[in-house]
Amino acid sequence: MSPRRLLLAAALAALCGGAAAAADSKAKESAADKRPTMESLFLDFSKTQLGPLGSAQAKTKYLYTIQLEKSRLTDKLLRTVYENAYSLYRQGDFDGARELTGKILAMDPTFQDASILHRAAIELNGTTAPMVSERKLVEDRFEEGLALYRQGRLVEASQRWEETVKLSPGNLKARYWLKKVRGELADEHFRRGQTAYRQHRLRDSLDQWYAALLLNPKYPRLMPAISKAESELRGQEANEKLQRALNLYGQGDTEAALKLLDEILTIEPGQEKATQLIAEIRLEIAKQHVAQGRTLYRDRKYNAAIKEWNRSVEFGYDARRANVLVARARDQMRREAEAKRQAAERKKQAEEQAKAEAEQKVREEEERKKKEAEEAAKTLDANEPTQTTPAPQAGPSEEDKRRAIKHWNEGIKHFQNNEYAKAKDEWILCKRFDPGFTECVQGLQRLENTFGGGL
Repeated sequence: MSPRRLLLAAALAALCGGAAAAADSKAKESAADKRPTMESLFLDFSKTQLGPLGSAQAKTKYLYTIQLEKSRLTDKLLRTVYENAYSLYRQGDFDGARELTGKILAMDPTFQDASILHRAAIELNGTTAPMVSERKLVEDRFEEGLALYRQGRLVEASQRWEETVKLSPGNLKARYWLKKVRGELADEHFRRGQTAYRQHRLRDSLDQWYAALLLNPKYPRLMPAISKAESELRGQEANEKLQRALNLYGQGDTEAALKLLDEILTIEPGQEKATQLIAEIRLEIAKQHVAQGRTLYRDRKYNAAIKEWNRSVEFGYDARRANVLVARARDQMRREAEAKRQAAERKKQAEEQAKAEAEQKVREEEERKKKEAEEAAKTLDANEPTQTTPAPQAGPSEEDKRRAIKHWNEGIKHFQNNEYAKAKDEWILCKRFDPGFTECVQGLQRLENTFGGGL
């Protein structure tokens, strides 16, 4: 094997090995989450100088660009390897050509030139007279194409002559007949396209004309026909989408209708009806958001109302009016927050004041009772100086005093409600807990004087 062939084989093997190693590495990374892939590295924009790409669509487009660049580089490399394989083929090294083209097809099975050369190398491998055999193979391919052409099998004939030209670029007969059959095939596709166009089957007509364009890029009258059909097809698709958008709009589904109309402008940017309808729908959606914001404002859901008004601006509502509404809502939020804070402070102050008054009343009551007890003791000592006074009984406890005050207050409530029997019961309990509670004694005396024993 020649040094050049060895070098190319080594390069191709390294490429294949690199692809296999990359696949194996990718499997290991997905399992262990260790090393990031190239795609994930480009998605982590903090590690590059690309800056952030905001939307997922932008990231997808960028990764698609990377894949296209990788594909372009791979195609360039495979084309270089193919040229060297063809060189080996012309030198009679059919085994080397077969090996290289086999590796090309392992990486890209759609490489047509490599496929043709690979088949020819297999057929010629092992021949004793390589040059004679190669010329005979080319001649056989040409004759096969000629036979197929006479049978009216133009596509197959074109394939045979294309193989002939690939294997022997200097074969003028094959080039002539290949150009001739391609012209006839282009004529047939053009006629079929015209028939489909007259039947208003625009897609079918374009398919036929695109096929004719591939066969003969300089075919006369073809480009104007394609342009006209494409324009009519865009208009047809735009009208269909417009009708669907009108139906959705009539059903009240404004969001879906707006999305369809945006697609129409993508297909046909100058569509006047779509542009006008988009403006109407956007204005209606904006008004809906404004109305919804007002409803939320009345329900005192100010943050939700602000979101609706900001959304209305996205659909074309006057930004100044929306800002006025937003400012009003925020001002109302501040006023209500301040009023709530002041009410909480007033409530706290009232509770503290009531507590202080209750404590002051209890202290005053205790002082009064203490003074009355002292005065009673002095009076008793003055009236009976010679008598031996028994040891004074222990006064009521603080708990009994609180209970007495509670029953006294309950008795007052019943007395004010003309429930005199209940008032009497409460005051009796009050006197029981604190016999020195003069108000209880006076209250019972008043009931006794008023009703006697009738209660």
